[in-house]
Amino acid sequence: MSAPKQLSHKPLADGMMFGEAPRYRDGLLYISDMTGRTIYTIDSLGIKRMLLEVENQPNGMCFAPDGSLIYSSMFDAKLYRRDAAGKNTLYADMSSVMTGYCGDMAIDSTGRVYLDDTGARVLHGEKPRPGRLLIIETDGSVHVADENIIFPNAVFISNDGLTLFCAETFGKGLLKWDIGPEGRLSNRQLMWSPATISPTGEIGDTSHGLVGIDGGCMDAEGGMWLSMLGLEKFVRVDQQGNVTHEIPVKGHATACTLGGDDGKTLFLVTNWFPEDEESIFSAMVAKRTKCSVSYAKVEIPKGTARP
Repeated sequence: MSAPKQLSHKPLADGMMFGEAPRYRDGLLYISDMTGRTIYTIDSLGIKRMLLEVENQPNGMCFAPDGSLIYSSMFDAKLYRRDAAGKNTLYADMSSVMTGYCGDMAIDSTGRVYLDDTGARVLHGEKPRPGRLLIIETDGSVHVADENIIFPNAVFISNDGLTLFCAETFGKGLLKWDIGPEGRLSNRQLMWSPATISPTGEIGDTSHGLVGIDGGCMDAEGGMWLSMLGLEKFVRVDQQGNVTHEIPVKGHATACTLGGDDGKTLFLVTNWFPEDEESIFSAMVAKRTKCSVSYAKVEIPKGTARP
């Protein structure tokens, strides 16, 4: 296997505290500023506009089949729906089953939501512990899809709709499941481990030296763009586990998504925090983080993968 191709990126927008869950639709990039408690849109010129405020912190979000925005409220474990008219209504309440926070999420072609339960309220002083994947049906009912996932993150569904991927940020790496009838998950497998590109050959924890996957998305050929938290780069991994491309950044590579008119723009979310902070979580609580959004032009466009 040849060395990964190196790609450059260009700045698009900044001025946020901690960006997550970028999503592209109809010429706009949508992004959650978690600790800033705001969801923004960013246009192709980099102009950032506030879409709405989320008192209990937004995180994952996706567009439902009808075009409405489904977004999370982390601290009270709820999902909300914003329709085309800008009206916000409660979509689902997971407070009776949530053990941590609402994390990343993806919506399938029927409107079924797959949502991370982080397993611990780390911004409220709890130590990280295994989390879960939840399924939220279109009627708002909730059930547990799988458990014992070490800080779940980066949820996306394959182009054919038959496989769900989820990363363990502080665990073994990128997991995958078969999606069966009624959206149930089975046949859990380890798809790829970031230990293969770690300088130490190990996956870190919540220290400054952590090595783990934060966000991710899939292109039309099944290549997976992954945000390598702690390694200061985004990487593309093919279905055989080969790293084909790298995009170096300054800061923690946090999340990414494909979009643009031709689907060949990869939007990159990078967050930074000071060296003297104990961890990324303490920096978020202290509001000492900064977020920037940039973009890179890639060869393979977005396909039908979700989000």
